[in-house]
Amino acid sequence: MVFSLRTLVLVLLWSVIITTKVKAELEVTIYAFRNSNDLTHKTYSYDVVPSENLNTVSSINLLQSGPDGQMTSLFTRGTNSNHTLITYNGIPIKDNSTPLGTDDISQHSFLGINSLEVIKGPMSSVYGPNAVGGTINMVSQPNTENSIDVSYGSNNTKQTTIKLGEYYGNTIVDLSLQKETSNGISVADGDEDDGYNNTNYHLQISNGAHNFKKMQTHNKVDLDGRVDTTDYTSSWKFDNNYYSWQPNKDTEITVNNANHKRKYDKSGVQDNYKNTTNTILGKHTLHNKKSSYTFGTEHEFTNVKFDTAILGYVSNVNKDRTNNGYFFSIDNTTEHNVQLHTGVRIDTPNTFDNQVTYRVGAEKNGVRLSYATGYKAPTVYEMYGVDNYGFLGNTNLVPEETQTYEIGYRNQNVDLAFFKTTIDNLLKYEGNTYINDTKKSDRHGVELGLTQEIGDVTIQNNTTFTIAEDGDGNELLRRPKWMNTLSANYKVVSLQVNYFGEHLDLDYQTFGTVSMPSVTTVDLSTEFEKGGLTFYGKLSNITNVDYERPDGYNQYGRNFTIGFKKTF
Repeated sequence: MVFSLRTLVLVLLWSVIITTKVKAELEVTIYAFRNSNDLTHKTYSYDVVPSENLNTVSSINLLQSGPDGQMTSLFTRGTNSNHTLITYNGIPIKDNSTPLGTDDISQHSFLGINSLEVIKGPMSSVYGPNAVGGTINMVSQPNTENSIDVSYGSNNTKQTTIKLGEYYGNTIVDLSLQKETSNGISVADGDEDDGYNNTNYHLQISNGAHNFKKMQTHNKVDLDGRVDTTDYTSSWKFDNNYYSWQPNKDTEITVNNANHKRKYDKSGVQDNYKNTTNTILGKHTLHNKKSSYTFGTEHEFTNVKFDTAILGYVSNVNKDRTNNGYFFSIDNTTEHNVQLHTGVRIDTPNTFDNQVTYRVGAEKNGVRLSYATGYKAPTVYEMYGVDNYGFLGNTNLVPEETQTYEIGYRNQNVDLAFFKTTIDNLLKYEGNTYINDTKKSDRHGVELGLTQEIGDVTIQNNTTFTIAEDGDGNELLRRPKWMNTLSANYKVVSLQVNYFGEHLDLDYQTFGTVSMPSVTTVDLSTEFEKGGLTFYGKLSNITNVDYERPDGYNQYGRNFTIGFKKTF
């Protein structure tokens, strides 16, 4: 895709910005904020966790349609599964070819990812479209570790990871390679196991100011329909190329190229989805004694193509989209040590009207207050799609819009938040097309995280209570009111208890609404060093609970993983 002359001029202007160096007290840096003020995070609800702990974060509801390799829907704070934005080092890597805009986070490899930044609440004042319920930012930073990691588990699951890192002068080169295969289990009770074969690599090269990162994932998965299906597979390829110039923490120019290619094959008939998105970001922060001012621009160029044919369903789209975003924020510490944040963003997309979003927040002594707006863009399928069953996209659609109020308190042992989100113009299917609902729907609830150390035991408990209703006050599907994760760590042993409360779902055969029971699973894991090796093991679902989530999609019974890691 060709960048416009105006965009290239903007990049050149950003590259000659002269920055003023001001000393600041470092506390926490959250890359997803696109702000170099180290106190901005105090006005947000956020968690920073290892990738394997995403499901333990309060208000994060991961719904995997079967065993590993199958599609995973992500609901944040009771918002819809297409309301959470996934980013890589602060750059959206959304698959815009999905018909309804739902990203499948389970297909992304976390190889080479140091941590996940989970921001709860709208981030449209920073990212523009699609950051409605929250944002999950994958952070990667190169290091010089050299290691090999090998594991084996139930269902003939095998994984090998090789990590190489080395300095060459003042340049660090970091390469990670990974191969994982599994026989899996049958998604729908049948004779064929639904396995997967994943290959990933992540290359990072950095000399401080210049950072190049290339991430590539290829997942091959066996699929089932509502019954056991022996000739149905998927192939998902993700290729991301990232270059960033960051001469200091205040200035950044980043160019990113994200490519998604999904193919579904059933008895030789294929559905193909392709999305290419090129992004240019430039931002800069100015400081004085009490305030920081961040201004930036982001330009996104997207091409979406797909065509389907499986089971006689013929649908296609071929569409270019552009969006130019301009954002500005002020962070100020008052003389009474109140941290204030104000942010605004203007987006000028080519397929619907300009959008303005903003956020205001304040914090003092751990107490935080905020109000934020956000929006989700209609997908190209919803606006321009067509199929052989009479569907025709609606070019008059407008974005879904949200307003979120929040009050919270955080210290080293407690993180408490009350929130309410109102969604307007929610998209719904009606009369062979999509329309904007005239009724507003609400999501509101409370999150409570507790951490306590008792001798050698560290206890963490995350509880979420959420009410999610449509415009008529009806409970929404697959969003339990109660979720809870309890973790207890003692030296080399960890115990985790996961609770997923009662909720409504769709019957996988009749498509009628059914009530699903609560589920509690227990996991036990260990990690210890001996003879220069790190050994680890995990026994999951140790009580062998038999359950489906969602309805009709089998989950693992009791299963194990054992492995070792050698660092050299």
